[in-house]
Amino acid sequence: MTESPNHNVYFVPGLHRGLRVLEILGAADEPMSLSEIARAMDLSRSSAFRLVYTLRQMDFLKEAEQKNTYTLGARVLNLGFAYLNQLPITSIARPHLAALRDKTGVSTHLSVLEGHDVLYLGSHQARSGFVSNMATGTRTQAYASAIGWCLLEALSDEELATFCDEIEMKPFTEHTPTSPQELQQKIGEVRDRGYVISRGFRDPGGSSVAVPVRDSTGRVVACVNISGPDSNFDFDKIEDFYVPETRSTALQISRELGYAGPV
Repeated sequence: MTESPNHNVYFVPGLHRGLRVLEILGAADEPMSLSEIARAMDLSRSSAFRLVYTLRQMDFLKEAEQKNTYTLGARVLNLGFAYLNQLPITSIARPHLAALRDKTGVSTHLSVLEGHDVLYLGSHQARSGFVSNMATGTRTQAYASAIGWCLLEALSDEELATFCDEIEMKPFTEHTPTSPQELQQKIGEVRDRGYVISRGFRDPGGSSVAVPVRDSTGRVVACVNISGPDSNFDFDKIEDFYVPETRSTALQISRELGYAGPV
């Protein structure tokens, strides 16, 4: 949203600080104490207490197991799912993802690019005991995953250069691109093939097939993928079963979004 000339009049600092508390706790690896929240916000302890108290009363925060520490409450989750459910693509994709899961026996997902991350909008877990660890709402670094390479196809060369300037490209495995040139190569391979097969690209022992989803303009707006532990796949059928089924599902969703381009 463009900043208004009357920004100082319209902007509500207290609301901003309260939302920042939620963001800080959401990004934290573990519950935080009041003093830690105050330091992260550069606020006095008494100011932080009022924010935490208010959010606690509204169930946006809850007390963690360790005394006097806090984490996000269930009401944040409710808002998150409400946001996801309001996205038309989520509703469109849901039955297709369920059908792909049932046909392949592998967990299926729908993801979008949000900032520098892959955000999982929908997840249908395999009915077997071999499920994916990627659930709705999960975020992963886009540069370091096959799904991310699909989604980054939507960026222009200039946008991709800016994207790379804003992140530190640390290797997770030997397959992780660690330079803009390597990332551009990965994206180019997806563009040429129309899909990407990952075998331990992000996590050893895990595999996936990822395919871009396009809107009415042909732009990549999401990604369909199947993923799970290696034991959940029959690798003799990757090219002639898992890939075609995943591509078919991505195309069905794309068609419902108005895409009329080639298969």
